[in-house]
Amino acid sequence: MLPLMKGLSAAVMMLVSTATLAAQAVTADDVIRQARDRNDGKSFMSQVSLVLVDKQGNTRVREFTYLQKDYPESDKFTMHFSAPSDVRDVAFHIENPREVLGQEDSQWMYLPVSRQTRRISTTDKRGSFMGSDFSYADLDKIRVTDYRQTLIGEDTINGRDCYVVEREPTSDQVLAKTGYNKLKVWIDKQNFLVMRQDFFDVRGVMIKQLRTQKVETIDNVDSITLSETEHFVNGTRSQLRFNRLQYNVELDDRLFTQTAIRRGLKSGDTPEYTVSAQ
Repeated sequence: MLPLMKGLSAAVMMLVSTATLAAQAVTADDVIRQARDRNDGKSFMSQVSLVLVDKQGNTRVREFTYLQKDYPESDKFTMHFSAPSDVRDVAFHIENPREVLGQEDSQWMYLPVSRQTRRISTTDKRGSFMGSDFSYADLDKIRVTDYRQTLIGEDTINGRDCYVVEREPTSDQVLAKTGYNKLKVWIDKQNFLVMRQDFFDVRGVMIKQLRTQKVETIDNVDSITLSETEHFVNGTRSQLRFNRLQYNVELDDRLFTQTAIRRGLKSGDTPEYTVSAQ
């Protein structure tokens, strides 16, 4: 081949490659949207351990049943605490509307001592969830429009290739609700699980970090089965351990109401756990 033809061929190949990369390029918003909308089945249930570790390394463990079901306009969750005795029968009901509806996530908490259900207001969402390093705001589903996203690079976490996205709140209301002036998130490029998240306060100080420590494939769904949040200011840590996790189970609609958390979880309300194919 003549040198000129070689040059033209190389130029054409470069243009084709560039066009292909451009067509495949993802934006930060795309990554966050994929993380929000990733497949986690139509429903799931799990037995969860919330492990609280204080400054001295002492641990307390709180056990609860976690149920989720998808509806046309929202995802609904309930959490029923069973142990230890001081939190038994405490329960939560959470609704995450589809982001396109422009509605806030809603949370309700039932306290058996007072036998009352109260809604957790936006101004209360910075509070600690059950004494842990997770806030009530952390329980809200990830929202694209609450933040300005920037794709700042790529990294590897626990052998997994990740997008690294920086997020800043789009309004004072979002900042007031969460207390986070910036988030830095590592999202698995293959399954869009959040592998790590750094939380920064209004002074730009990283106050805590969430780390995904174990991922398993359960019922053909990549699932986080162990995560830990470390609070650098308080010197504490909290773990969420999903001891049993099962997808696409038959869960009655009555389990996903405010009435359900007052009633509590009874024997026979949920199917028996089965051994999942890995």
